[in-house]
Amino acid sequence: MVRYAGHIIVGLLLAACASGGGGSSRSGGPGAVIRGIGERAGKVLENDAYGDSATKLVYLEQGWGPAETLWYYHADQGSVLMPYEVLVNLEQADNQRALIAAEHLTRFRLLNQHPTPNNPDGLPVGFARHGDRVGLTCAACHTTQINYRGTALRIDGGPALIDVVGLFAAIEAAITATLADEAKLARFTAKLPGPRRAAARETLAQTRAWFVDYAAANQSPTKEGFGRLDAIGRIINQAIRFTSDAKNSLEIGAPTSFPLLWDAPRHDYVQWTGFAANTGAGSVGRNAGEVVGVFGQVEVQHYETEEAAKRGYKSTIEGHALVAMEESLRRLQSPVWPEEVLPAIDRALAARGEGLYTQHCASCHARIDRDDPKRAVVAMITDITKVGTDPTSAQNLVAAKVPAGVLEGAISPKGERYGATISALTLLGDLVTRVLSAQPVAAAQAVVNAKLHKQEKVAKQGDHREDPNDPSVALLAYKARPLNGAWASAPYLHNGSVPTLHDLLLPAGQRPVRFAVGRWEYDPKKVGRVSDGELPFVFDTRLTGNSNAGHEYGTGLAEDERWALLEYLKTL
Repeated sequence: MVRYAGHIIVGLLLAACASGGGGSSRSGGPGAVIRGIGERAGKVLENDAYGDSATKLVYLEQGWGPAETLWYYHADQGSVLMPYEVLVNLEQADNQRALIAAEHLTRFRLLNQHPTPNNPDGLPVGFARHGDRVGLTCAACHTTQINYRGTALRIDGGPALIDVVGLFAAIEAAITATLADEAKLARFTAKLPGPRRAAARETLAQTRAWFVDYAAANQSPTKEGFGRLDAIGRIINQAIRFTSDAKNSLEIGAPTSFPLLWDAPRHDYVQWTGFAANTGAGSVGRNAGEVVGVFGQVEVQHYETEEAAKRGYKSTIEGHALVAMEESLRRLQSPVWPEEVLPAIDRALAARGEGLYTQHCASCHARIDRDDPKRAVVAMITDITKVGTDPTSAQNLVAAKVPAGVLEGAISPKGERYGATISALTLLGDLVTRVLSAQPVAAAQAVVNAKLHKQEKVAKQGDHREDPNDPSVALLAYKARPLNGAWASAPYLHNGSVPTLHDLLLPAGQRPVRFAVGRWEYDPKKVGRVSDGELPFVFDTRLTGNSNAGHEYGTGLAEDERWALLEYLKTL
């Protein structure tokens, strides 16, 4: 176990910021599981609102040092959600405590941090400053925590439990309360720099209007809750804002869990439906799309000619930061079950489970050597009718059509003319292609990196349909990936409809119909988070997009075999 003195962390962090996050500062030695205690400015509470208190925070050895972790947590990707001074100076709606107070943000399962040089106000993981604005980064949704008997494990690249919708509602409520209460407004105004005080009310009103409009444009019959968003639907609706009008937004209703990120740059195809390839500039394009979803801004133009279109679209998206982050993620390893904190693995039982894994799981979930620097991942894509899991997300993606708006009649990246209506994927493809046209050096860097890592265009693997006349047919499928680190990624299936790995190994009819989501406390026996009770959010599998059906592989095992397989899954 290794600790770093505070001045060493600062030095490493400043070096990382200067170099775009490059340069590893690993320690702990080969095979180390625990990276260190509290060395990355993490912060835990002893009075957590949902009973998941901790007195100690540890980081697992995942190939990153403190500098890389802290850079990842707060790197500016180009998100411009709201004015920075509004976020850091607002009080909570019903009291005078700061909106960003640790005990308040923990209610939304944000991961609190102590102040650091690149995060002077101690904002939680995944918040970054862009000029006078603040926004989210991918770390907000792809960093997680597991608590076990008073110890918190921070896991980089793991799927977060963040409640984005709840957080936004709290921000809107705080602004509304401040505008309605002169004393509250006076306290807020007094915290601003002198020249900004006169515009305080107007700034708050404009910020509130955005949150109200955003909520109205992203209505869903199924609440997303903790650890999920209809991320693709929300990205599409942001793109619609840039091309026509928010009133044209599509109804969202297919919440999905936040995917884990370790080995993501090593996949041939990514996203739940496998629609994004990592070849060429695909990685930076995919990440540019993510920034659109987390409130980057794009100035879409109507280009009549291919020559004019080379100018691309101006945006707030930080292409070079996205390339640096992708390469940093290439060094991120899956976490190893920490027997120093969690109960020891029964090795004899796991050995029995290994054969069952080979028989029932390995054809889709290949084993990966986390220590192999040349490891590559082949995604296995399975048709929705065969995997049997909730089809809503894949079907919505394929069916989504949007107004072309300002793009109607414009030249597309394929040299065609847009009609009045286009597919949502066509719209997203236009945005990321043109954004990268305006940042050719970043795009070229991504292409070079893909070639260096031998990522060439390959056919999708797995049991899915292909239709040369309708490529969208191949998207009516879901992707399977290796299960290294899966023990740290509950709940399970693409929509988070199964709370534990033990439940996933049961026939669908025996899986929990309702369970709680949002607890950090871990259940090492069933392998997942504690999910009894009603807090903080109840997941109902009977709602649209929430089905827990399908993926009935290995579900016919005897109970003793099921426990053996589960024990083996802990070793991956």
